[in-house]
Order: sequence, then structure tokens, then C-alpha cells
Amino acid sequence: MESSTHYRLLQAGFVLALLLLALTALVPMLSANWVNAAASQREQIVGQMEDMQVMLSGLKDAETGTRGYLLTGREEYLQPYYQGTERSSELQAQLDRQFADDATLAPRMRELRNLVKALREYQSRMIASRQRKSSGDSPEFHDISQGKLNMDRIRVTVAEASAILSVRQASIAAEQRSRERLVSLAVLLITSLDGALFATLLWQIFRAMRERLAVAHELQALSERAQLTADNLEEHNYQMAILSRMSSALQVCVDSEEFFGVVGKYAHQLFPAHAGAIYAYHPSRGLLERMVSWLSPASDTQLFEPQQCWAIRRGQIHEVADSGKAPVCQHLQHEAPGAYLCLPLMAGGEPVGILYLEAPAGAEEPFPIGLRQLANALAEQVALAVTNMNLRENLRRQSIVDALTGLYNRRFLDETLQRELTRANRLSAPLSVVMLDVDHFKRFNDTHGHEAGDLVLRQIAQFMQKALRGSDLACRFGGEEFTLIMPETTPENAQTKCEELREQVSLLTIRLGGKPLPAVTISMGIASSPQHADRAEELIQAADAALYRAKHQGRNRVEVAGGDAAIASTSA
Repeated sequence: MESSTHYRLLQAGFVLALLLLALTALVPMLSANWVNAAASQREQIVGQMEDMQVMLSGLKDAETGTRGYLLTGREEYLQPYYQGTERSSELQAQLDRQFADDATLAPRMRELRNLVKALREYQSRMIASRQRKSSGDSPEFHDISQGKLNMDRIRVTVAEASAILSVRQASIAAEQRSRERLVSLAVLLITSLDGALFATLLWQIFRAMRERLAVAHELQALSERAQLTADNLEEHNYQMAILSRMSSALQVCVDSEEFFGVVGKYAHQLFPAHAGAIYAYHPSRGLLERMVSWLSPASDTQLFEPQQCWAIRRGQIHEVADSGKAPVCQHLQHEAPGAYLCLPLMAGGEPVGILYLEAPAGAEEPFPIGLRQLANALAEQVALAVTNMNLRENLRRQSIVDALTGLYNRRFLDETLQRELTRANRLSAPLSVVMLDVDHFKRFNDTHGHEAGDLVLRQIAQFMQKALRGSDLACRFGGEEFTLIMPETTPENAQTKCEELREQVSLLTIRLGGKPLPAVTISMGIASSPQHADRAEELIQAADAALYRAKHQGRNRVEVAGGDAAIASTSA
């Protein structure tokens, strides 16, 4: 009876052990789906956030292309517009489907859709208007500020949607960790029950425990990997936020000094343990010049030739983990650190500079893969921003410089004269304006040809640039007329300087095709503030009236304005 009971107990224990073993085997399988469901949701949210950023990037490309085309009229700027529009449209449609039933995000997606629609209508309208201008129709004013305003609204909407998704992602991450803890607790409970049956089912329990131990190790490893992934994701989000702030700041920099100062500050945040520097091409394109550095790198090279850097030669990253086992760039031969990397800043397939990083001394892994990826992301953004900055500077220069003479044009003259007058009034200092005209220029053109006339204008312009003070400004007023602005110069001093210029111009020898051209002379009229006028328009009128008097009194002479009479003669 007792043995039968014991046998039944053993049977029951065996069955229970089998059930426990079966449960031990099922728990990881069942819990894996449960835990992975949360992970899948997180991955889906990450994908949605990335799609939003890619869509925003496409809209940025389209806006950049639109602005480039509006400013220049060049068809190649429409390529990024079409590509960005197509890419952002596909992602927007995909996001609309995903959030169609989402009560929180659906309104924002509708708002985003309306903003994008308005932006595209604006871009299409502006491009069509610019195309009509290019074909010879009446020119229209292209207000590019509306495109920027639309993009700012889109960025705000995308940022709000991304913030909502980030909150959801954090909530799902917490739920995932909670599920993992519950699974671990269940495994521990099963292990405890198996221990109670150890005396009667030693072999079965021993085998079950080994299996459960393996499962526990696997779950622990999975938990550690998940935690590591979460930490890496958090660090990645932090880095992307820094890059985003840097990109926004670079778009509004007014000059290269401010531009590279911003790059240096954000690069220091991205690489707090790695000293480094940014090099960009010198205007001569024959040298690379250090524009900014951080953490005092061991290399103090300020200028070097492009072929001295392996990264520029190869057009790809050049990493040296041990300077004794890899070729060292020539610009570091005398001060090479233990480990460094040079990363070319590539834009349109051409290098515009390099990113240089030094590894800290004693680092086991000088440049881990995550750091190299971050360096690539920084290099791409800086290269694109450098290209955009250079384009803005070139467009600005083209808008204020006369193409024939290289002098500033009438537009720049109007802006500068008003500014200099304000400064002169504030300092109670004199300011003189000179109107200069080439004598008998039309007859010279008709006799010797437009090529000779253009050459004369260029030679006179070059001569004035060399002869004037650094504070003086020479501009082409129009045709054969030039205007000189002389800050802190009295009428008497201006007249003395103009007499020197007049005499030296008459002595110029200008050759065309190896043959000397006839000598040319100039006439000049001078007006000064505050003696002759206080306003820019009146000052130019007074100087022009003095020039008119010089022309009618025999040319090749300098005349000073005579006050109200000079202005009146011009009006007459």
C-alpha cells in the first residue's frame, strides 16, 4: 500500500516534473513572442521617426533646389527639387496610411499634408514664374521667404510628431522591460518548484535545471543586448540632435569665420575625447587652411597642399591606428599623433576640405565604428553647408560687383553711401563723393571698337583700385561713369587727390593687340558732406553737377560743387 502510494507519488512527481519541464520549455517560446511584440512596436516607431526625417530631408532638398533655381535660373537646381519632392511624397503617403487611425497623430499628419501641399504649390508657382522670366516674359519678384516660412512650419509639425513618437517609444521600452522581468520571475518560480521535487526526481530535475539554466543565461544575454541597444539609441539620438542644431545654425551664418566657429563648438560636443580640426580650401584652391580646432590637437599644421593628405588623394577616409604600421600624411610627418584619421569633406564628388581627428592616448580602440559613422555624418553636413555658404557668397558677389570692371556696382554704391553718410554724421566727419566720366568715350568707342572701349574701362578701374586708399570705394555708376566715395576727406583733399588721378590717367599707356591706343582723359566733379548736401541723392546730384561743369569747361579737369547752384544746374 505504502509502496503503491509511493509509486503513485513518484508517478505524480514524474508527471509533475514532466509538466514543469514542458512548462520550462514553453515559457521562453511563449514569452519571446510576447517580449518581441514590444520590440517590434519600438522598431516600427523608430522606422516611422526615420521616415519623417527622410521626408523632411527630401522637402529641404526640394526647397534648396527651388531657391537655387529662383536665384540663378540654372536648370540643374531643379534636379534636387524633383528628387526631394518624389521621395517626400512617397514617405508622406506611407505615413498617412500608418497614422490614419491614430487619434493623436492623424490631425498632425493632416496639418503636415496641408503644409506640404502649400509648399509644393508655392514652389511650382515660383518655378513657373522663373521659367517665364527665363523665356523672356515680364520679370516677376521672387519672394523666397515664403518657402522658408513654410519649411519652418513643416519642421515644427514634424518635431511635434517626432516628440509624440519618442514618448511612445519610451513607454513601449518600459513595457518591454516589465515583460522581461515577468518572464524572469516566471522562470525563477518554475525553478523553485523543480527544486522541491529534487529528492524524488533527481535525474529529471537535474536535467530540467540544466535546461532552465541555459534558458536563463539566454534571457540574461538578451536583456543585456536590449539594454545596450537602448543605451546606443539614446546616444545616437543625442548626437543626431546636436547635428540638427548645428545644421540649423550653419544655415544662418553670415561669413566663414562665424560658420567654422559654429562647426568647432558642435564638433567638440560630438567628440569630447578626440582632439581635432576642420580644414577647408584656401580661396586659391592650392592650399588647405585650418579653419577651426578643438581640444588642442598635437598637430599644429595651419596650411598644407592637398596632395599631402592621403584622404584627399584617395577621396575616402584615411585611418591610422598605429603610425608605425601605416602611411602617415605628409602634413603630419613631424608631429604625427599615435592614432588619427582624416576624413574628406565631399560635396558633389569633389573635396571641399577635411575633418581631422586624433585619438586620445592609451585608447584600446582609437576609432570605434560608431565614432567613424558619427564622423561621416558630421563630414557630410559640413561639406554640404560649406558648398551652400560658398554659393551664397558667390551669388552675393555677383549681385554687387560689375562684371566688366570688377568694381562694385550701382546697387552696392547706394547701400554703402547711405551707410557712410550715417557714419560721417555720427562722427561729425567730412565725406566726399566724386563723379568721374571718361572724356569723349562714345567717339572713342565708335572709332576703335567696343573691345578697345571695354579695355579702357577695365584699365581705369584697375588703376583706381591701386591708387585709392583702403578706406575709399570705387564703383561703376553706369556706362563710362564711375563714382568714388572718400570717407573723412574734405573737398580740398579730395580735389588734390582727384587732380593726381586725372593727371596719372592721362599718362596711362593702354595697348590692344600689341598696339598702343590713343591717350584718354577723365573729368571729375566733387561734392562733400556736409558742405554741399546731407542726403545721398543730393550729394550725387551735386557731384554730377560739378562733373557737368567740368565737361562744359573743356574736359580733362576737376570741379568742386558750388552748393545749391550745382544741384540746380543738374535739375535744369
